[in-house]
Amino acid sequence: MLEERDFPEIPGELMPDSIAHEVKQQVARLLNRRRLEFPGSQPVSFEAKHIRENLEGRDYFVCEKSDGLRCLMLCILDPNGEEAVFLITRENQYFRIPHLHFPLPEDENSCHNGTIIDGELVLSKRPTDGVKELRYLMFDCLTLNGKNIVTRPLDKRLGYLSEQFYKPYFKLREHHPKECEDFPFKLSLKNMHFSYKIPKVFENLKYLGHISDGLIFTCRETPYVFGTDPTLLKWKPSEENTIDFKLHLNIPLYTDLDLDERDPYRSYPNYDVKPGFELLVWDGKDQYSNFSELAIGDEEWEKLKSLEEPLEERIVECHKDKEDNWRLLRFRDDKANGNHATVVQRVLESIRDGVTKEDLIKESPTIERSWKQRELNRKSRHQQFQQHQSPHTQQQPSQHIPNGAPPSKKRPQEDDELLPTYEEEDDDSEDNEEHESKKPRTE
Repeated sequence: MLEERDFPEIPGELMPDSIAHEVKQQVARLLNRRRLEFPGSQPVSFEAKHIRENLEGRDYFVCEKSDGLRCLMLCILDPNGEEAVFLITRENQYFRIPHLHFPLPEDENSCHNGTIIDGELVLSKRPTDGVKELRYLMFDCLTLNGKNIVTRPLDKRLGYLSEQFYKPYFKLREHHPKECEDFPFKLSLKNMHFSYKIPKVFENLKYLGHISDGLIFTCRETPYVFGTDPTLLKWKPSEENTIDFKLHLNIPLYTDLDLDERDPYRSYPNYDVKPGFELLVWDGKDQYSNFSELAIGDEEWEKLKSLEEPLEERIVECHKDKEDNWRLLRFRDDKANGNHATVVQRVLESIRDGVTKEDLIKESPTIERSWKQRELNRKSRHQQFQQHQSPHTQQQPSQHIPNGAPPSKKRPQEDDELLPTYEEEDDDSEDNEEHESKKPRTE
């Protein structure tokens, strides 16, 4: 049955192709790329093998998967030297967002120039009154004020995002609440947890003001990947494991037997009966191929007709029911194409594997033991390295420094060494939904 879910709309102006092309070139330069397509990382569907091969074999962060509009946020200066903020959709459309200001840490009147953030735009209910508001949930950072950080590990990228972008923004809102009321959306950092804390993530879902339809597992050790990232894992419960198709209506023909067989108008489309609903899978470029039929009951067909909207060639998000039929969940007018055939195959494998919430919770202690063992191994290797280096350091002869010679310079610390690494915090930021929903309410 067609599900009625509110979908966030971008509160900005879509840039014409000429301007969008110039901004795309700026993004490519910031990321040291030649290609101009959407650079966001794309996950793969979770399969049973990922528990052993990924979650038990490497360090991962886990967070809830928000059901919203995936966007990159770009903060630059426009040709007039004015602060410009854009949201970039998966379709590589650029929307300029007005009335936003993101200061640098040292000066609230300064602004970012060359910052790219990954996140999700959602409609979130305020816990105080239930009013829905736009909120941008940030979960990664690609560049920070012109500095490319995609090769840094995840916890360092999150450290940059927290210290140099989110905290100055939150401080601005604290000091100037009235001036920030015109901001078209609020910002939050997604709560990231060590992968073995899966039960905690599930428990915290009830505090969210927005819809969540699964979990995202992001590898702590790997760089940010443009396009499909085989280490970035998307888990959904079976009822939420969906595929986006293009819809084609097979409208039956009616033949008027009273007309001559040679009459070109003897057969014509019969719009009075329910058509067949064909699901097409995207093969790349402009190519689509038949995949399956969409099951639409008579009552659902009447509801679709009552919408008085075109149905042909729309992108539809579908899931499988208990009878193994494909069912319409919702329209995805935010997408120009359905899922690629390779993505469809991975989702089908994920559906067949059927990893459940209970399976993940059951595996959490094993994931934790593997994580702790890796920590011990790292500490042991570090201690062995220090012990190996120490005798050599002591045996080095003292060097005679001539009078007037400048002292030898120490290697300057890298920015990463000075920057705090992202770590879990028990107390959520007061601007995060989970924290707001956990507050005791006063009548």
